[in-house]
Amino acid sequence: MNKFARFYFLFILLILSIPSVGSDLQLNGFIGQGYVYADDSQFVVGNDDHAFDITEAAFAVSWKPIEHVRVASALSFRQWGELYDAKVKFDYLFVEYTHLFGLATLGIRGGLFKNESGFYSSTRDVPFTRSSIMLPQSIYSDYFRDAQLHIEGADVFGIHQIFDGTLDWHLSLGKVDVTEDLENNVLGSANLGEFDSEHYYAVDVEFQNDNVWLGITYYNGKVNYISPISDSYFSGDIQLINWVFSGQFRYENFELTGEYLTGDTVINGLSLSPQLGEFTEPSLGYYLELRTYLPNEVELFVRFDKQIDNTNDKDGQGYAMNSGFPAYYGYADDWTFGTRWFPSHNWLLTLEYHQVEGASWVTPLISPMPSEQAKYWSMFAMQISYRFQW
Repeated sequence: MNKFARFYFLFILLILSIPSVGSDLQLNGFIGQGYVYADDSQFVVGNDDHAFDITEAAFAVSWKPIEHVRVASALSFRQWGELYDAKVKFDYLFVEYTHLFGLATLGIRGGLFKNESGFYSSTRDVPFTRSSIMLPQSIYSDYFRDAQLHIEGADVFGIHQIFDGTLDWHLSLGKVDVTEDLENNVLGSANLGEFDSEHYYAVDVEFQNDNVWLGITYYNGKVNYISPISDSYFSGDIQLINWVFSGQFRYENFELTGEYLTGDTVINGLSLSPQLGEFTEPSLGYYLELRTYLPNEVELFVRFDKQIDNTNDKDGQGYAMNSGFPAYYGYADDWTFGTRWFPSHNWLLTLEYHQVEGASWVTPLISPMPSEQAKYWSMFAMQISYRFQW
């Protein structure tokens, strides 16, 4: 971590020392501090019923040394209770080339960047650009974020002005940047094995104008699992093959947003019995959210979020028979009620309450703890955030 931080700040000092940088350099960042309380669950909070270690911050740089070329990077700090250990790392670091062809812009970037799945994936770690503190887990799962969020590879993209709006598309190819958090969230401990990326590729297309925002994403990501000891889980892999369909419609002070995920989770190994081999679970997730914008920069929203791990076993009864764990680990229904308030352009206060049935996104996934997780549970979260730009 320290060597990344030292490299980053040396990079900043270098470009600031170049006389010709001028207005081609942009610096910005944010810091957010949150609190989570959970009742009848250890999700996020662990053994306690609350967590104050909900902190995220980033410092970002964008620089155009010459025409058509941009260098962009962000160094981030994030800790998210039991889901994400405190660490400093690069959020993205890439070189980008763009060229204007009439009303269209085409470009390519290479390095470390974030995926474009759905509306919020690429900006999900920025409090000001996501819709809530906890995004809908059916689409933006926190336990699998390491298997799909940070991509090391190449991204070809385009921006086109059509039909009084903007069409954006991305073609991405590479590998995901995996950390120990994936091992902790899936297995329950980093000592039980290690994940490594095999591949990630995706296609994302979005159209947006003043009243409509539409999108479709296909992504295929695979991570390998290596078992370190003979009496642990058998080595194998997890592959996520998903389609995400997104839509948002705005009318006056109201906004209706929905996203729908369908696809397969292919699991090979990761069990205590080698006879299980490879199996595929057709998964399903969606949410629908209504938001209203009130005077004095206040937002109110209500959202229903649903996730089904296996559409052939919607109530989880088959999962219960095969695993011995409660059926409610096979699905999750989450009602969220929240508000956001911007007291000024740079400050944001967010409050939200979740009422949940089921536990399909409660960690650890392979070895659930029913004694610590009820079928019906709730969660309250709050966060205050500040952003800056130079």
